[in-house]
Amino acid sequence: MTVPKGPRIRIVQESEATGETKALYDEIRAVFGFPMVPDIMKLVSTRPDFLRVLLDGYKAMFSGGHLPRQVKEMIATVVSKANSCAY
Repeated sequence: MTVPKGPRIRIVQESEATGETKALYDEIRAVFGFPMVPDIMKLVSTRPDFLRVLLDGYKAMFSGGHLPRQVKEMIATVVSKANSCAY
């Protein structure tokens, strides 16, 4: 069996984003403080309703609470490394 080359999931690239997806991409860049949208967020880019849920879940996990966001992200990085996560 031949595995197709390229992504199997349709992804809306930032340059192609319009409407609600573009607005969510703008919000994602602001929340993350990055000049680009992380690939993990693009995985559901064809469904802005799913993208909103993913972004809201991220914000719920990484904002508020006793630990600063940076510490929470460091913990997430260490856990990902321990689990051999390539991302």
